[in-house]
Amino acid sequence: MMLRSGRKKPYQMPPHGRQSVKKQFLLTNMRTAPRKPAFSLRKTVKCYILTEDSKTVHFDIDEDGHHEISTKDSQSHEDIAWLSVFTTNEAAVTEKPLGGKKDSKNLVILTQRSKLNEFVLLCKGKKQLSLKVLKASCSEPDYSSMERCNMKTCNHEDPDFKQLSEDNNFFIMHYQGDSVQFQCYEDRSYYLCVKDDSLDIRKLENKDPNKDKNFYFRVSYLQEK
Repeated sequence: MMLRSGRKKPYQMPPHGRQSVKKQFLLTNMRTAPRKPAFSLRKTVKCYILTEDSKTVHFDIDEDGHHEISTKDSQSHEDIAWLSVFTTNEAAVTEKPLGGKKDSKNLVILTQRSKLNEFVLLCKGKKQLSLKVLKASCSEPDYSSMERCNMKTCNHEDPDFKQLSEDNNFFIMHYQGDSVQFQCYEDRSYYLCVKDDSLDIRKLENKDPNKDKNFYFRVSYLQEK
């Protein structure tokens, strides 16, 4: 007669226990799996952003943190904008722009160099335009340049796009003939518009886009030397 012990081997686990451990392992992997970035950079071009009245858009943050967003009659080097075009890895925007064309994949950010040699990003606040400072793409400071010049010096020509994780940093650029419109990506009822000698965002109340030139801009691209 064979006798079987009622004790279980220490390395054996009941079936329901194995299922529980497997499920927990899968959940852990799901939590720790790296997320794909939502936005991919396609290209960056330098340009001037102009109003329909040929005024130049300028924005900056001074040493005291004061925001300056204005339109100017003249152009200077400090008014050059970095227009960076992105595509999204998420579902494509389904809304149609006012012209009826699906240009919604043209997700852009607008940055300018500040007087402190930092990148300043134009973005949507709660109900008005806002500015934030972006670091340059350098991971290590250029110490030789710092010795020659000052601590603000950076030789890199692009902002660090890894910081762009929020939807309110992006606009959808719609082409309307020779002009463009900038629609807020986060809340698409808001558009970039001219307000007196400044810029703001507001809802497009007039359904006919040709009725209000304050919502239209022109992009003057700079030739790369």
